[in-house]
Amino acid sequence: MFHKRKLGFKFIIASCFAIVLLLSACSNKNPVKDEDSEIDKTDLKGTNFEHLELPENYNIRQFEGTTLNFIVENNLYANILTHESEEFSEVTGININVRAVDFDTLIQKVNLDFIAQDGKYQLIYVDPYQTLNRFYNYLEVLNPYNQVMNKPHIKGFMNDFIDFQSEVCSYFLDKNQIYTVPFDSTTMILFYRKDIIDKYKLEFEEEMGYDPTPGSEDFTWDRYCEVAKWIDVNVPNEEVKYGSGLMAQEHNSIFCEFSNILSAFGGDYFLDKNINTLGVSSFHQINTLDTNFVQALDMYKKVASVSAPESVNWNWSDSANAFRNGEIAMMANWDENYTYIEDTMLSKVAGKVGYAILPYGDVRSGNIYGGSGIGINKYASSIEKEASWLYIVWATSKEMQIKVLMHPEGGSLPTRKSAYEDLPIINQDNDAVSNSEAGIFLKHMNAVQNAWKSGKIYLRPKTSNFYDVEKILVSNLHQMIKNNLDSDEVSKKMYEELRKVN
Repeated sequence: MFHKRKLGFKFIIASCFAIVLLLSACSNKNPVKDEDSEIDKTDLKGTNFEHLELPENYNIRQFEGTTLNFIVENNLYANILTHESEEFSEVTGININVRAVDFDTLIQKVNLDFIAQDGKYQLIYVDPYQTLNRFYNYLEVLNPYNQVMNKPHIKGFMNDFIDFQSEVCSYFLDKNQIYTVPFDSTTMILFYRKDIIDKYKLEFEEEMGYDPTPGSEDFTWDRYCEVAKWIDVNVPNEEVKYGSGLMAQEHNSIFCEFSNILSAFGGDYFLDKNINTLGVSSFHQINTLDTNFVQALDMYKKVASVSAPESVNWNWSDSANAFRNGEIAMMANWDENYTYIEDTMLSKVAGKVGYAILPYGDVRSGNIYGGSGIGINKYASSIEKEASWLYIVWATSKEMQIKVLMHPEGGSLPTRKSAYEDLPIINQDNDAVSNSEAGIFLKHMNAVQNAWKSGKIYLRPKTSNFYDVEKILVSNLHQMIKNNLDSDEVSKKMYEELRKVN
């Protein structure tokens, strides 16, 4: 009898131990919220969490042990968050894997993850034209997260974010549902060798009769070509090899580059209502046969004729690299290349560069916007979604955006209106008056903010079938530049191919 009781006792102990192990394993996989734990706000002082809007009884470590994969394009914001996320993990116990990849890889991996509904990437850098437009139903709707009292809040959600950027990045079709929070604000501006322009300015004026300095309404795309050609002829190759460089590879880059010229001449790809902001399911009014469109094609060919011949096969990275190495004097490129260009250790042109809005056409200066949002994968677990929301609140906070701008490796302009209220005062020479240490990181700000003005910013078409649209545009533009094709024929070919998409 004693022997049987002893065996039964051992069985009970073993069973209890197994249950404890099982519960422990489950706890590690899906952390349990402790609603009674309160934040000791003194522990957050001096961290990037100090000014976040967190509920009084919010347990900052309730998701401890959770791992989040954030797939993002390899850009300034992502590079800095890779380092700053270490503090996020220390404070919250959440493991963050920032997976920064090139643009093409990003789109491929995100789209495959959505199609498979794997939820492998819980946090996603959502491109409005490649992902939001096609997979908005695969993204978590964020409205409820900011409305529940016991969750972290984004202050000023969504009114504190720049309006046109929110329309492009956060919504699709209407404003009923918010799919992403504006994350970065990349915009194309003109990079130019200020040292070269200043050195040869008087000589150029004597011969050509006008100031070659970019940025004014008088600096048109025609004058851009004249300045580029003059530099080719008159400036020794030891100082700069070419006056201009393209990004005309058969890649998204050529579409972006041409869009600047197209918008400068008052043209666009489609005329459907809301297609350039909230987006549409499909387009109906193709505009490639318009006179302004053909005029823009002719101008793009003219720009190509005065650019580095090899740049017909460059993308935006190749162009930026050539400029950094002192090979070209002018280029249209994303403003996020700012710190890459101004790297005093590796760049041959650091401290020698000027920044301006892009040249004017017959109608305006057109500067394409390329920002994206940060969203949550609909197929992540409920715990992962909650943890992801905390990360988004932290990563897009005013304080974090200012830190990214001011960081030695930063320079990406904030997407939040309130962030600009705390920036140093800037004088007309782009020098930081109230914070001299920030001066070099603000040189490009005037150009970008000028490009954002109504009538100068260009928003590309956002439609569900844009993947097919872009392939048509990219292929035809590249072939036109590569083989010097007739603009009228190219515009007609685009029109016929776009008609078949719908």
